Amino acid sequence: MQNYFLKPFSKYVVLLLCSLQALALSAVSQSSGAGAPFVKGSKSLGLSAGFGIGYNYISGYSGLPALALTYDQGFFENAGPGNIGIGAIVALKTAHYNYSGGHRAVWKNYFVGIRGTYHLTILVDKNNKFDPYAGVTLGVRIYRYDDTYSSYDNHSLYPVAGAFVGAKYNFARNIGAFAELGYDISFARIGISLNF
Repeated sequence: MQNYFLKPFSKYVVLLLCSLQALALSAVSQSSGAGAPFVKGSKSLGLSAGFGIGYNYISGYSGLPALALTYDQGFFENAGPGNIGIGAIVALKTAHYNYSGGHRAVWKNYFVGIRGTYHLTILVDKNNKFDPYAGVTLGVRIYRYDDTYSSYDNHSLYPVAGAFVGAKYNFARNIGAFAELGYDISFARIGISLNF
């Protein structure tokens, strides 16, 4: 069962690392001196698809990417070589398995949490569109399992603590793309963000 989840996970890690490298190279190659991309008062709303965590699923399930909505707001500036943000995350991960005879099992995982981020400003002189960051997440995962064969219905609540690294590239003043690698509802995710 562990091998089943490690194989797809390795592909997503490589994809995420390549994306982060491409963002970093693009950031260094385009220069602008307009200030750090994430400062006190900055607000960013992100929508992403994540991969790599299966939770209680069995081999052969059909799962969808974890969908997450994240929010980060800048609260503190000049904290060493970076700025500090505080935000939140709401996410959903679903999967199902179809048994012979038309029966179906459905897994749903909801995640709600708060997150703190530290945004490095060491590249601001090279490019103010590139925003590398790291952070921590604290929250709860609400697990639900339904089985039409036995009419079994299970609900559970789990505390979750995680850490992540990520990078965002702002293509325009209000629109960016980001990638993160860490642990909460997924191991890796990519998405788009609105800055306001």
